[in-house]
This record gives sequence, C-alpha cells and structure tokens, in this order.
Amino acid sequence: MTSLVRSFSMQIPRRLNVADLFLAISAAPILFMLALAPETFGLSWAGFGKLGRGGLLFVLFFLAFEFMDFRRNAIPAPNRTRKIAAAALMTIAVLYFGGVAAIAQFTDTVYSVGRVLGASGEVSNSWLMAMDYLALALYILVLATVLFGARALKATLTAVVFSVGMLAMYLLDAFFPYGTIGPLQFWANFIVACVGFFSRVFGLPIFGWANNLTILGKHGTFQLIVFWPSVGVHSMLIYSLVMILLAAKLVAPWRRKMLYVVAGVAGTLSLNVFRIFIISVYGYVYATSGSDLDAFHNSIGEFLFPLWIIVFIVLVLNIESRLSARAKRVTVQTPHTPETTLDRKELTPPSTIGNQLDGVW
Repeated sequence: MTSLVRSFSMQIPRRLNVADLFLAISAAPILFMLALAPETFGLSWAGFGKLGRGGLLFVLFFLAFEFMDFRRNAIPAPNRTRKIAAAALMTIAVLYFGGVAAIAQFTDTVYSVGRVLGASGEVSNSWLMAMDYLALALYILVLATVLFGARALKATLTAVVFSVGMLAMYLLDAFFPYGTIGPLQFWANFIVACVGFFSRVFGLPIFGWANNLTILGKHGTFQLIVFWPSVGVHSMLIYSLVMILLAAKLVAPWRRKMLYVVAGVAGTLSLNVFRIFIISVYGYVYATSGSDLDAFHNSIGEFLFPLWIIVFIVLVLNIESRLSARAKRVTVQTPHTPETTLDRKELTPPSTIGNQLDGVW
C-alpha cells in the first residue's frame, strides 16, 4: 500500500488543483467499469436481464458541474494522510465496481444478499443497480470528506441527491415490483391517460386507460401493461428534484428561482408524456414485433431527460448571465451623483452670480 501511495503521489503534478484531483479519483472506478462492461451502460431502466448504468455517468456530470465554484476555494494540496486515505478509498471502489462488472461470482454474491433481504433479484437487476448507486454515493461523500473536510459535502449535494434518488427508486422496484406502490403507479396511469388523450387529438389508434396501453399498429397490435418504472416516473421525480436544487443555488431573486423551478418541473413532466407518446407512435408506424418496440423504448430510454436537464441548465445560466450583464451596463451608464445640499447661492441665477463675483474681485 505504501508503494502504491508513493507512486500515486509522485504522478500528481504539483500544481494540479486538488478539486480536479478529486474529480479524477471520483470518476476512476466508473470509467474502469465502463471499460470492462460498456454494454451495461445503457440509459434505460434496468431489469429483466438489462442494465442501465448510464445514470452513473450523470452523477459524475453533476459532481463536476457543482465543483466549478468549489475548486476556487479548495485547499492547495492534500497532506500525506489525506493522500493515503484517498488512495485506499479509490482502491476499494475500483475493486467493487470492477467486481460487479467482470466477476460473475462477486455479482452473484451481491444478488444473494438482496434475495436474503427479500428483493426480487432473480428476475430483475434493480437490486444490483441500487447497490451501484449506494456504493457511488458513499464513495463520493467519504472521498470529499477525506480530501476537503465536511465543508465539501455541500458541493456534492446534487450528485449525491441524484444517486440517492436512483437508489431509492431501484430499491422500491426490487422490493415492490410490478406497480404495487400506489402513488408511483398513479403517475404511470396519469401518463398513459395523457398519451391516450393526445392520440385521440391526432386521430391515432392508440388507446390508454389505467395502466393499459393498446396500440393498433400498421404491422400488428400491441397490448401493453404499464408499470411505473417503464414510463420514466423515477426520472421525472429525480430530475425535478435536481432542478429544484440547481435553481436554489442560483444567485438570483427568489421569485426568479421559483419561476425556474416551476418551468423545470413542468418541462420534465411534459417531456415524460412526450417520450411515451413518441414510443407509442413508433409502435403504431414502424414496430413489427414486441421486441422491436421494446428495443426502441430502450434506445430512447432516459436519453431525453439528461438532454433536457443540460439544455435547462444552459438556458438558465445564459439568462442569468444576460441579466447580470445588463444590470452592470445600467450601473455603468448611470453615473453616481453625490448628494449635496444646495444653498441659496447655488440656486442664484447666472447674472446675479456674475455680479457677486465682480463685487468680490
């Protein structure tokens, strides 16, 4: 371990910002897993033989986004003890994520723990995905504390909230599968009903009621029983929460923050309905089999949600930048006039002032 730490320390440039070092160490286990099992990094919901680890990359994105400001105040360089602890943590994380990606016996052990606790690990990968997000959240929290202290935890909040949100959703699916959770299934039924409504508006033979979606396609009829993980309810809730957190961090009046929050949540909900509607239209026009429709569902997966949140962040930052620049221009163009008390002489007409000056001289 000592030689590993010495090699680890020698390879760090002296002028490397410790925040950049933290981001690199945070990403290392996930990038190692990506290299070992790139086929598991889909953006769809995991389950029934599929893995959707693409969300782990967005945890790293949120982490890097928040650390843009924190890196300015980061400590100049970690001491030897912090380096040793960071190297040990990275080693443990690499072993875990590498194990679940490439070692079948290790993955089976993780599944067996879930089965002992009552999770439906034998038919779904939800338990395994939950453990991935749990491990990543703990790794980021402990690593940030080791390198910076407790003050860094605030800078990891969005990434950790996203991880914990995904963890919670996968645990719910593992222990309560097939729409057995009423409030979440309500949203699924609501989205299906919205899809049915828009289909009637456009005159499409797509019918949605409760959690049943019927598509009278050109190449076959598809009868789908829809549960909440399949319609992106988890993405809708988690990305809405992330948008609330990002809006709360803005340096802006609270009314504008609330406007951003409402726009973000409403946009996320609308996007989810649009996504399911597009999938249904694909089933009506192009799909020739259930597997074909499922493949399209998985390919579009969660792609739209990350794209939407990136567009949302860029738009909000652009708006705030423009408003800030305009406020600065107004300040520069409006010179500051010092307040003075005018006496009667200063209010005297010019001619009188001239006579007074002549009299003085």
